[in-house]
Amino acid sequence: MNQYHKGQTIQKRCVSCFNDRMKIIKVREHHLNEKSIYVLYTQCPECRADAIKLAPEDLQVS
Repeated sequence: MNQYHKGQTIQKRCVSCFNDRMKIIKVREHHLNEKSIYVLYTQCPECRADAIKLAPEDLQVS
């Protein structure tokens, strides 16, 4: 089940302006053997800096 979606805000620190929230702009799911992993493309709403985060399927979203 995909628990991440475009437009969702996650807790992740921006390396440019140190804002502690990032917005998901794209989600890609990759299947590895028995597990899935998500590649989250994020953007800071303050400074518009882009970042990429790898997230396992069982990670809790805050």
